[in-house]
Amino acid sequence: MDYEVIRWGNGPLTPLFYAGTKVFAPDRGMESTVDLDLIAKIPQIAKREGADYLVCHDQFAGIGGLRAKKELGIPYSVFIHEKVVEHRTPLLGGLVDGWERGVVTGAEKVFAVTEKVAETVREKHGIAAEVNYPGMDRISSPPRSARQNYLIAVSFWDYGRRPEDYLRVIEAVGGYKLLVVGNWRVKGAWEAFSRRIKEMKLEERVDVMKGVPESRLSQLYDQSAFLLRFGYGEYGLATAVIEAIQHTLPVIINDELGTSDLIRESGGGLVVKGVDPKAISEFLEKIDDGEYTKLQGGLGQLQKKYSWENHAKKLVEPLERPRSSPSSPSPARGKCGCSEGRADRVVGPFPTRPGRSQFGAPS
Repeated sequence: MDYEVIRWGNGPLTPLFYAGTKVFAPDRGMESTVDLDLIAKIPQIAKREGADYLVCHDQFAGIGGLRAKKELGIPYSVFIHEKVVEHRTPLLGGLVDGWERGVVTGAEKVFAVTEKVAETVREKHGIAAEVNYPGMDRISSPPRSARQNYLIAVSFWDYGRRPEDYLRVIEAVGGYKLLVVGNWRVKGAWEAFSRRIKEMKLEERVDVMKGVPESRLSQLYDQSAFLLRFGYGEYGLATAVIEAIQHTLPVIINDELGTSDLIRESGGGLVVKGVDPKAISEFLEKIDDGEYTKLQGGLGQLQKKYSWENHAKKLVEPLERPRSSPSSPSPARGKCGCSEGRADRVVGPFPTRPGRSQFGAPS
């Protein structure tokens, strides 16, 4: 798959769009800005590249997909990555809800990244979104004997991720070290977390690692014994959970994450309610090599069931169905016109292993 980056970094209007984004996501940094000037370019990119079909990764990118459909007759699907909610912000909230409704009703297909996200789409818009988990193809599977007593927590950290909760866990757990990996959206959150480590006298038991390259992250997954990840109203994947599954690394997560159902069904780790250091400590004390192998076996079933090939096939299924448009669909070709991941051309052949890790900004 070829791709094209339309713009690196911020544009001249990014501060304006960031102000609007902050109304709905106050804990996010500027890299989360919804750049409407890039989204507005989707129709011209689609026309230039000869696109037959667009997959828009989130409802805001779908604004561009809807315009391409109206102006050029190009069908699109929209992939919802986070829960949808009723926006109660005066004026602006109604405008965003209207955009979103137009996007999902105009799409050939609405995909959701988890069952929990799909349910919010149904509740808000009355549309049955199809769940399409990303590929979880196996990358590695070191046994417990080859791993260290590390609990690894990977995210793009900010206040909303509540990093201090991970300190509560490592304080309660004996014999393990906590690796806090990932960049920080908000400088103040990093500074507060560093102070808290010192206040709790955990300097020897917590390593904070920023700017870790993808190859090193892969090594850390293979060296660690468990992934630790908590979500708070997060119905999406938590990218680190998917990456852990690919490395056959058992996970400890809470029930608010969209992937909690997968872990319960597979038996690939522990799902706790809220943040429960005591339950986590008791769980870790009971895990021997035999139990660990069973956890890895559960993750192995997920690796077989959810492949990138199957994920991609679902994305292009709308191309297989007859539509009322006068021109018959043909396979997408050429490069993909992407506004930094917000709208992707689907081309093949499809990879059987994941592409670039999203470690720099995992969800």
